[in-house]
Amino acid sequence: MAPVAVHSAKQTLSQVEVDDLLRRAKIVQEDPDSYQGRGGLFVVVAVAMFSSLAGLLMGLDIGYIAGIKTMDSFAEGLLHEDKLKDTQDSLITMIFGVGAAVAAFPPVMDLCVSFLGRKGAVIAGGAIFCLGSGLQALACNMTMMLMGRVIAGFSVGLLSGNAPVYTSEIAPPKLRGALVTGFQFAITVGIMLAFLLALVLEDVEKPYGGWRWVIAAQIVPGLLLVFGGMVMPGSPRYLVAQGKPNEALKMLLKLRSQDVRVELAQILQEHEAESATHTSWGEFLSGDNLKLLGIGVSIQLLQQLCGMNAFMYDGPLIFNKLFGSEHAGRLFTLVSGVVNIFATIPGLFLVDRYGRTLLMKWSAIGMMICSAVLASVGDVCFQDEESSCGDWAKWTATVAICGFILNFAYGWGGMAWVYCAEMFPQKHRTKGVAATTDANWVGNILIAFLPPIMFANWGFNTFWLFVGTNCLCFFCAVSLPETKDKSLEEITQMFNDWLHPVEMDDKPEILEA
Repeated sequence: MAPVAVHSAKQTLSQVEVDDLLRRAKIVQEDPDSYQGRGGLFVVVAVAMFSSLAGLLMGLDIGYIAGIKTMDSFAEGLLHEDKLKDTQDSLITMIFGVGAAVAAFPPVMDLCVSFLGRKGAVIAGGAIFCLGSGLQALACNMTMMLMGRVIAGFSVGLLSGNAPVYTSEIAPPKLRGALVTGFQFAITVGIMLAFLLALVLEDVEKPYGGWRWVIAAQIVPGLLLVFGGMVMPGSPRYLVAQGKPNEALKMLLKLRSQDVRVELAQILQEHEAESATHTSWGEFLSGDNLKLLGIGVSIQLLQQLCGMNAFMYDGPLIFNKLFGSEHAGRLFTLVSGVVNIFATIPGLFLVDRYGRTLLMKWSAIGMMICSAVLASVGDVCFQDEESSCGDWAKWTATVAICGFILNFAYGWGGMAWVYCAEMFPQKHRTKGVAATTDANWVGNILIAFLPPIMFANWGFNTFWLFVGTNCLCFFCAVSLPETKDKSLEEITQMFNDWLHPVEMDDKPEILEA
């Protein structure tokens, strides 16, 4: 087969084309200065930070449960001093993910966004989170606790499927990667805050148990998201899709500092092209979109199955085995949280300079190496209760674990959210991102249940499995086209060209270009 080339996705519109697209959308401004934006960097960053509160809520709800389950006040207030059974432990942890998976199920997400809008879904997610947290904080039995967990999980599913997309749709191309990665950074901060709250309030018993305060504290960022969301601008792309181009113009003027005509014309052009065909579930699950869906689902599943959440959920048990101390397990939670936060920061600055796929490649290589080191050292030195190799083995394993967390944080941790928020065309973006987010939560449920079983049967050989999954992460990253510095409309065209490469023999002019 002849070599193939992919067209540049750069869409260059002439002034005549721009004016024609605006005229057809009935956008007419007498004064050219009226298209000059009144926003800029500060406004976009501020809006993205409010949107990233959704990630903070997600991190808080993921992180707090491990801390409160060991509190005496939890057993007294919820279980009436009974011991937490293994089945109850698993159910409390798992049911949050079930609620999130239900909310992210594409028909559910599509209905919510169609009814509420992109921004409205974020506000609703914050309000539902407050309801779920309040129910958990007031719970006096297991049924109320589980109901609160399901409701909070539903809200986080709604938020995780909308907040990254909302940010990607309001961000300029050169900042989009960093601003969407802020969602992952907020998750890591939320996890760390949850741990610190549980640590500080662990011994509080009167007038209310410390575990109730840990949960109730989450209502504060939930309310901030609700009230902040009310003043956030709507998504220009969503407004165009809803037949409100003049509203989209107003939002762009609030967000940009430059003339917005070209950007608005690109959005209108893609909407016109998409409107030529009927948008249906059959179309969504066929053709090129089905291929994109398979790629996005694979990315989000790999993000969960690469091994990071095995450390988040079972890290204290692993450290207890390494050092023979429960204190070491609690210390691991602190250390891993710090590493996770600070290692996410480089991704914020590198994603728009070097690209998503490059960070994903090196992230996968780093996690692969660290998993192999941990599997090798663990298999040789930690078959029995005591280390057979001396202290060097403990510290080598510790460095490998921290190295794994570091490599995940700057790469696959944030890039999966960024890439999936960018890759779908506007008319399928809600359904597509919902499906990929749902895959993330399904993977989350699997990784919560499978590793403890595998550790019990295979020990440290379990990490050879993560070597394999990170090998898949690497090949996935190598295969994907790069999306940095492109508008969402240009990315749509780029994927169209990528899925339908032009034969060089048929298009010799491409070589000349």
